[in-house]
Amino acid sequence: MKNRLIINLLLAVLVIALGIVAWVKPGQDTHKTTAVIKLDINTIKTLRIERKNTESITLKRTNQQWQITQPFNAPALTGKMDRLLKISQIKPPVSYPLNPADFSRFGLDEPTASITFNNQTLFVGSTESVHSRRYASNGEQLFLLDDTFLHHLTAPADAYIDSRLLADNIQITGLQTPHINLQQNDGYRWQNPLAPSIELSSDSVQMLLDEWRFARAIKVHHRPDHAEANDVMITFNQQPTLAFTLIENKDDVTLIAKDTHLAYTFSKAKYKKMTTLPKLDQNDA
Repeated sequence: MKNRLIINLLLAVLVIALGIVAWVKPGQDTHKTTAVIKLDINTIKTLRIERKNTESITLKRTNQQWQITQPFNAPALTGKMDRLLKISQIKPPVSYPLNPADFSRFGLDEPTASITFNNQTLFVGSTESVHSRRYASNGEQLFLLDDTFLHHLTAPADAYIDSRLLADNIQITGLQTPHINLQQNDGYRWQNPLAPSIELSSDSVQMLLDEWRFARAIKVHHRPDHAEANDVMITFNQQPTLAFTLIENKDDVTLIAKDTHLAYTFSKAKYKKMTTLPKLDQNDA
């Protein structure tokens, strides 16, 4: 019985070893794994995404801020950029020497998508059937990567736009909409030009302006064709005035920037907060 137990244990060890050998295929380096793109993530200044049957996207970083430059100009969403940059740092679980003759076999002759970091490109091909991993190549090696990132490369261009209506660290000095009008005079006091005799609470005004400063749209899309009306005007201390076309729908409100043609959609409840002075308690006044 003891000898049979030992034999069974040896057979089990042999089966496990064979399994490991089968999984760790020839050509894979199990001791030293480098990222698919050999760049320090902080040195990446440009990104270009190309994909089948849709427009390409180009993004550039200036002073730590990412900007979409193609197919239109718009500030880029920080979270989206972080996820794109992390693709360059993926360490492949499986890699092989590259044989260009096999490109069509792995769907790399006509890639599903590609992303270029500065001047280094990662091509993304088809999936393999065993683990549903996706074939990819940096032009030097062939990789099998977990298929967890392709949706970031195939998303529509609008999905890369920053959803913030206004940039950080701005000082609003005037707000005019069809629903409210607030202007800061030379004495830094707030008044409604349509009713200048009514004294406005500075705290109440600042709370309302914060609704604009920190406003994030439900969705943003590029809308080059629209009626250009100055329905909403926001003036600032040092930045150019922003003008928006206002479109009020049944369930939401859209503000279309006159300069960038970006359409920011907000819920009706959110827009009401952005255009209604909050009432303060007596103790807060």
